[in-house]
Amino acid sequence: MPNLFNDQVIVCNCGGTMDIDGKKLAKACGSSTPCDISTSLCRDETDKLATAMQTAHESGTKFIIACTQERTVFDNIAEDNRCPSPETVNIREMAGWSDHSANALPKMAALMKQAGDIKRPRRGLSLTSHGRCLIYADAKKPNGGATAALELGSRLNGTLGVTVMIANTNEDLDTTTNVGLVTTGEIRSVSGHFTNFDLVIDKFAQAAPQSRGTFLFDKLQNGVETSCDLIIDLTGDTPLFTGWEKRDGYLRATADDSIAMAKIEREAMLLIGEFEKPIYVNFDDSICAHSRNKINGCSRCLAVCPAGAIKSAGDHVDVDPAICGGCGLCGAVCPSGAVQTAYPPSDQLLSEIARLLDYYTEAGGKNASLLLHDTNYGLELIEIIARYGRGLPANVLPISMHSVGRAGHDLMIGAVALGYQQVFILLNPNKTLENEPLIAQRELAETMLTGVGISGAGHIVLLDDADPDAISDRLHQKSSKRAGRPAPFSPVGTPRGYTRLAMRRLAASNKAKQTIIALPDGAPYGRVNIDTDNCTICLSCVGACPAGALQDNPDAPQLLFREDACLQCGICVATCPEKVITLEPQFNLTDSAMAAELVVEDTPFSCTECGKPFGSTRSIEKVISKLSDHSMFQQSARTDMLKMCEDCRVEAMFAQNDKTMDVGERRKPRTTDDYMN
Repeated sequence: MPNLFNDQVIVCNCGGTMDIDGKKLAKACGSSTPCDISTSLCRDETDKLATAMQTAHESGTKFIIACTQERTVFDNIAEDNRCPSPETVNIREMAGWSDHSANALPKMAALMKQAGDIKRPRRGLSLTSHGRCLIYADAKKPNGGATAALELGSRLNGTLGVTVMIANTNEDLDTTTNVGLVTTGEIRSVSGHFTNFDLVIDKFAQAAPQSRGTFLFDKLQNGVETSCDLIIDLTGDTPLFTGWEKRDGYLRATADDSIAMAKIEREAMLLIGEFEKPIYVNFDDSICAHSRNKINGCSRCLAVCPAGAIKSAGDHVDVDPAICGGCGLCGAVCPSGAVQTAYPPSDQLLSEIARLLDYYTEAGGKNASLLLHDTNYGLELIEIIARYGRGLPANVLPISMHSVGRAGHDLMIGAVALGYQQVFILLNPNKTLENEPLIAQRELAETMLTGVGISGAGHIVLLDDADPDAISDRLHQKSSKRAGRPAPFSPVGTPRGYTRLAMRRLAASNKAKQTIIALPDGAPYGRVNIDTDNCTICLSCVGACPAGALQDNPDAPQLLFREDACLQCGICVATCPEKVITLEPQFNLTDSAMAAELVVEDTPFSCTECGKPFGSTRSIEKVISKLSDHSMFQQSARTDMLKMCEDCRVEAMFAQNDKTMDVGERRKPRTTDDYMN
């Protein structure tokens, strides 16, 4: 088959700009058949490409082209030949266009092998937009976009159902036809998502049809409720949403930015019809540690969500998949795994990271470093570095993510354990608020790695410089010698599960002496310390613990604790009536962390009447002590009732003559006759 390598991948050197030795590349991929390198698949060799596509299609082979720039051309060729669209992989910007291109064959082989891996299907959310478009402007502001809103409305009207709403209208606005519905009003509140934005508007009125020269409006109304599919905000004021860049269907620009206005016009015209939005996270409310019995616990996801997609919903949070922008920060900070990224799942992502390293090592690569980047800013920056700079080093293996926000401490530790010398995370410097949680995640990861013998500076690097040359220099900088050995493992299960597995294997590989690693405050691992002398074993903490870290024994008054399940949410601390519980963030590497340990126990208290055990001695004595000064328990008979089980206590209460609520005979009410006579 012409130009087809390993019956699966076809390789092009992009007009000779990459020096690729077909024989060596084939050897790196484990093939004895030399790879026939093409030069111009998208132009001069389209016939050969079409033949290869047809042959692969007839044999049922997955077909991959080592070029992403000309994906549209390849799709057209596939359509003309009635073949499925081919997969593509970028070996040019990621490997070939580099000062180290002579040593990049192992990386190329690894990238092509990974492109052939089968990926799990992704879930989506169906949304239908009817094209109801609200263009919002403010005539009072110098750059509030009132005139621009009317002009944009005239261009969009017909394609979309346009409503132009101008706050603080004045006589300077000329009437315009064919702009859709013209109104005035101020948005008091807005919520919802693309295809379903709900608005409350004050000072609202429609333009009168008899408007001539300038707009005339009807009587203003407050509290008008309405909805729309998309919003175009030209006010130049504070955005209507936090994290507005991630709110699909909310478009924003300043009226004097012609480029941004043209971009908004193009985007808005496409926002009508049916859409499939990826579901970025999976949520399991049964293990959410947000709250119990109206006592606040973990709010990490609420604190980091930039899009406002997560809200408190009683004992757990609620994630709106239609609002979620997929930043991944919630999955990075969630201690229980209640919120897990699904685009892709974290264990799938770590498995991809592991396989890429395996492919690279099998192809002869050494000293691999990992570069995590997103599909927007990160990919664009890498392409700039490749086109105008030194390119990526040959040992830096790139992994594309929807958003690097999910690169939490679990992925950092997992990558180091798998064998990566360094882990680079490429951040967008314009999103400082979204980057802050990752700084804390890196500090946690470094503390945990130091505890298992992985020491040395620079093994986890956050790249947040705005200068591409500075980023390139950091990537090419020789890393300092790091103490510690990797410990490859199988990254499956929950984030807590594979993090513990990675840590234990690293500790064994490096013969770590310490078994308890002290962690910074706020870490999701640790134990609870209980003042056993003052604990009454009331078991309030057991009922409140969302993770089952605190447990009871149904057969005896005992309080048990399992450390590896503790989320350090603090609900037990707030629940404890005796205030004898404190948190201690740490990571326990021993087997004891996975077993329930006995914290405190007591002897059962038996009913003084029937002898049935119904509580712990400490708790009953504590209750008696607290009620000893109460007026209702000054008589010994009533105190004795506290020592009875629930059945005997009821019988004793009915047997007493001095009922608590017995107030004697009521006084007769005085009437008018009493006063007259």
